[in-house]
Amino acid sequence: MNSKQFETAKMCLKAVTPINISDGIVLGAKDYLYDSRRQKVYFLNLHQWHMFIYKHMLLKKYESYLANFRDKQSLLEWLRMQGYDIDDVRTVITSEAQATVNLMDNEKKKTLNDINRHIQQPDGSLYVPGSSIKGVFRTAILYTLLQKRQDVKVKYWRQIQEKISSNYFKPYKDLNKLISDLENELLHTLRLLDAGIRSNNAVCSAMRGLQVSDTYASRKMQTAILQKVDGGLDKFDKASPKKLPIFRECMLPEAELFFDVKIEKAVMSTIGISSVDDLLKATHSFFAAVTDLLQQAFGKEYQEVFQGVSAGNMFLGGNTGFLSKTLLAMLAPDKDTAKNTIKVLLDKSFKNHKHLLRDKVIAPRTLKCTNYNGKLMLMGVAEVRKV
Repeated sequence: MNSKQFETAKMCLKAVTPINISDGIVLGAKDYLYDSRRQKVYFLNLHQWHMFIYKHMLLKKYESYLANFRDKQSLLEWLRMQGYDIDDVRTVITSEAQATVNLMDNEKKKTLNDINRHIQQPDGSLYVPGSSIKGVFRTAILYTLLQKRQDVKVKYWRQIQEKISSNYFKPYKDLNKLISDLENELLHTLRLLDAGIRSNNAVCSAMRGLQVSDTYASRKMQTAILQKVDGGLDKFDKASPKKLPIFRECMLPEAELFFDVKIEKAVMSTIGISSVDDLLKATHSFFAAVTDLLQQAFGKEYQEVFQGVSAGNMFLGGNTGFLSKTLLAMLAPDKDTAKNTIKVLLDKSFKNHKHLLRDKVIAPRTLKCTNYNGKLMLMGVAEVRKV
């Protein structure tokens, strides 16, 4: 392989704050064991769990439990009533996670909340898909290109405002179309007209020149079940964090995963990326722009949340917030215009959230946080570096 044409690098992804990459599977209270005394959640191999039920002749009682699930009894409580405990079902437990938060909605409700699991390999080890990391790189590259193309920023911001003000505005469809057009204009730099391929075809995208592998770990990682916290401001502009009944299995701070990147220089250089260092520079620039927006709005009242965040260079995964996943605020000519337009967009998309009334300092009006080890933290901050 000609090193002048390609650059390959082994990369390290380190969790700065808790990270959740959802696999789309949400486990209900009947699907896991929660031991509040040990502060643990135990995840089950459902096939082996059902074999345990059959072997110990618990099928009728188990069916009755499932049919009358609203009897406010957790699965572990039911298991203990049958004369068994955690140690008796070790062989059906695939993994466990810390659960220092209370998974009950309230003291009266004894069935548990749903849990969004972190994506796993078939062997049960956690990983981050390469597509997720590449998506962050793509957004960062777009942000960097927009800093050099004021004409493109003005063009697409005008289109966004026109769409949002229309009575026929369809948030998901219309915005996706605009972002797709923006990507076509800035990233589809490969000219393949001789082959009869139009520029809006994905094969014309310079992102073809970037390959990102799934992550792999050098050791098994511990996880924790953490609760979603919206960090907002009250009517006096004071910190008013709100715990929500949403729980996620998260990678924990200091966890490290590894992955590989490969850059085809001739292709990526058409969008200003000639090396892995260029890629990391773009990633950090977008991360810094987002954190700067958040700090200007919340830094005074949520100082602890931003401590140590500068060690990161990307937001990754679920519950990282609207601003970390979109370029809308970066297209706007100034912060106030961004806020006023985004809150109209969000109000049309989520009527019950009252964005027009409540998004006063920034839109959206909350930091996406969680509590870990007694500290309020931003979700999804990661550091990516070359090894």
